[in-house]
Amino acid sequence: MHLDSNQENLLRGEGGEARQFAMEIVTKVGDAVGASSLVPIKSAHVLAHYSSLHDAGVDVLERFAESGGRFAVPTSVDPASIDLQNWKSFGIPEEYARKQFRLCDAYGRLGGMRCWSCVPYQVCNFPKQGEAVAWAESSAVVFANSVLGCRSNKITAGMDVACAVLGMTPSFGMLEDEGRRASVAFRVGFDWLSELDYRSLGYFVGKSSGSRVSVLEGLPPTVTSDDLKHLGAAAASAGPVTMIHYPGITPGSPTLAAASGGEKVEEVEVTRRDLDEVRADLDQTEEAPDLVALGVPHLSANELGALANLLEGKKLKAGTKMYLYTSSHAYDMAARTGIASTIEASGARITHSTDAEISPLKALGFEVVMTNSAKLAEIISSEGEVRMRYASQKEIVERVTG
Repeated sequence: MHLDSNQENLLRGEGGEARQFAMEIVTKVGDAVGASSLVPIKSAHVLAHYSSLHDAGVDVLERFAESGGRFAVPTSVDPASIDLQNWKSFGIPEEYARKQFRLCDAYGRLGGMRCWSCVPYQVCNFPKQGEAVAWAESSAVVFANSVLGCRSNKITAGMDVACAVLGMTPSFGMLEDEGRRASVAFRVGFDWLSELDYRSLGYFVGKSSGSRVSVLEGLPPTVTSDDLKHLGAAAASAGPVTMIHYPGITPGSPTLAAASGGEKVEEVEVTRRDLDEVRADLDQTEEAPDLVALGVPHLSANELGALANLLEGKKLKAGTKMYLYTSSHAYDMAARTGIASTIEASGARITHSTDAEISPLKALGFEVVMTNSAKLAEIISSEGEVRMRYASQKEIVERVTG
C-alpha cells in the first residue's frame, strides 16, 4: 500500500505514540486487503461495548487515550453493553458495569460524541452523499452505502479507532467504484410488506447474496427509512453484506443497469414462501417468552409512537418483561410527548444507550426471548444460550399483554 511522506512520518512516530499505533494497525490491515492507499474520511463510528471487546478491547482503547490520542474526525459510538443511567435496576453486575465504564471513559477522552446508538445517522452523525467514512456497526454501514450514498467498508474493532484517530482509512471495497457494482438482483412482487416482512426479506437477501453486492427491486412506494434500516440490519446479520442497491432510492442507482455497471447479474424472484421459511428458521420454539426485546437496531421516535399505540390500555402478563431499545435522543422525544409514559404504563421499559444483542441476556436470567428483529434472532440463535421467538410487533403485543 502506498504511503505519502506525511503518512510515512506518522508510521515512524513523528506524530506521537497514538498516531504511530494507529498507523501500524491501518497499514497492516491495508496491506492484508490489498488497499492501494489511505484516503481521508469525514467521520467514524466505533465500538466501545464490553460484551464484544472484552478486556483486550478495554486495553486497546485505554492505550489510545493514555498515549495522547484524539479523534481527527467527528466520531460516534455504538451502544454500550449496559443502560448507562439505569444499569443497576436492570440487574447488571457491578464488575461488568465497571469494565463498561472504563470503555466509556477512554472513548470520552478520545473526544467522541457520546450518543451510544447503532443508528448514528438518525441521531448524531450525518454524512453527505459521496463522502468516505469509516463505520464499524454493520447495520449502519449498509444504510450508509445503500441509502445515504456514502462509502464505507465494515470496519473491525481496533481498526475503527485507528481510522478515527488518523482521519484516514484504506481504499478498497466499498470505497471504490468497482467494489460497489452489483452482481445479483432480487425482485419482490408483493404490493404490501409488513414490518416483519422487511426484516425477513433482508435476512433472505443476506443469506442468498453472501459477499456479493446486490440489487433489491420492487419495494412498495410506502417503504420508510425505518423499514430500510431494519432490512439492511437483517441482511448484514445473515451474511457479509455491506451494500444493497435500491433502484430509485440509492443515490446513483436509478436502475438495475446502473447498479451493476451494465453487467449481467443473477436474478432471484423472492416469493412469499421464502419469507415464510425465514420465519420458520428464526422462530425456534413455541415456549412463552420471559423477555420481549424490540429495537435492534434502535427504535426511532416514530417507531416508539407506533408501539405506544399498540400498548395503550394494555398490561404485560405476569412472568414476561418487555424492553424497548432506543437512543437517548429518541427517548427524550418520547418522554416529552407522552409516548414514554403510555409505554411504561403497560409495564414495558424503555432502555437507552444499550442494545439487546450486546447485553448479557443469559446472565440476567432470560431463557426465551421474543423479538421482531431478524438481526437479534440470528445473532442470539448463533450463540445458542437463549432460545428465540420471532414474530411481528402486533403478534407479540397480543401474545404478552392482557
